[in-house]
Amino acid sequence: MNLKKLALAALAIGTTAYIAKHNKKNTKYKPVQNFDLDEFMGRWYEISRIENKSQLKLTNVTHRFILEEEDGSIEIIVRGYDAKKKNWRKIDGIANQDIDNVGLFSTTFLPRLAKKLYVIDHDKDYNNLLIASEDYKLLWILSRRKEISDIVKTRFLESANKVGFDTSKLIWPSQVPISK
Repeated sequence: MNLKKLALAALAIGTTAYIAKHNKKNTKYKPVQNFDLDEFMGRWYEISRIENKSQLKLTNVTHRFILEEEDGSIEIIVRGYDAKKKNWRKIDGIANQDIDNVGLFSTTFLPRLAKKLYVIDHDKDYNNLLIASEDYKLLWILSRRKEISDIVKTRFLESANKVGFDTSKLIWPSQVPISK
C-alpha cells in the first residue's frame, strides 16, 4: 500500500516537473524602458513579419493603435489586403500596457488569441519599431513609412537574431498600393 502511494507521488512530481519545464517561458529579451505610449499611438506600416494564421498572405498591412481615454486600453486594428480573395481583411484586438513607460502589452485578438507583446527595439523618434511575442512565434518590423532604410533594417535584424529569432522566417509583404 505504501509502495502505491510512493509510486503515485513520484508520478505526480515527475508530471509536474515535465509540465513546468515545457511551459516555462524562455524569453531572452526585455521590453524597452522609458517607452512613450503617446508616440506609439497611430498608424504603422508593416514592413516585415513572421507569417501567422491571422495575417496569412496579407499585403499592404497597417497596424493602428488607438488609446481609449476612458479605461486606458488600446484598440488595435490590423488591416491588410488578401489578393486571392480580392478584399480587405481587418483583425481587431485590445491591449493593455502592463507597466507604465515600458513597451510590454497584454493583448487579446478575438476569438481566441491572447499574447504578451514586447517592443524590443525602436528608434528615438518612434518612426520604426521591432515587436515580438514572448513565445517567439510572432515578430514584426513596423514603420511610420512604407519602407525603411537599410541601416534600420540591419539593426532590427541583428537585434532579433541576437535574442534568438530566426529572421530567415520573416516575410516582407508589399506596400505597393492596390489598383482599383
